[in-house]
Amino acid sequence: VILAVLALVAPSLAGFGNRAVAPAAPGPLSSVYFAGGTTEIRPRDMGILDAHAVWLRGEGKRIVLIEGHSDGPGDSVFSREVGEQRAKSAKAYLVSKGVVSDRITTVSHGGGRPACGEKTPTCRALNRRATFSMGVPP
Repeated sequence: VILAVLALVAPSLAGFGNRAVAPAAPGPLSSVYFAGGTTEIRPRDMGILDAHAVWLRGEGKRIVLIEGHSDGPGDSVFSREVGEQRAKSAKAYLVSKGVVSDRITTVSHGGGRPACGEKTPTCRALNRRATFSMGVPP
């Protein structure tokens, strides 16, 4: 079962080093979303990140992978850069709240893994996000 889970998340582990990621209670952390053309954390998402930071500080052995996404073409250099900056913005916020930087890895998927494939404004807004995967070091 663990191998099956790792096979599913393996594509998300680029740049995650030797750290294995497996699902961890209390389940996946909520995503945060970004306004178009920005990498700044929105005030309404700060509460989500505050809760993530509290949980992570209490779970000192947990590691987190932050995956940045954009609403642009997946193979575009710009989309990948935006995704990376969104992931780094979320990481910086967590570090500012006391989470140890070494426990957080970031990766960008640009627009290559859309949450929604429609070309509507609502759907594009769902793709401008940072997602979180939890794990424990080997």
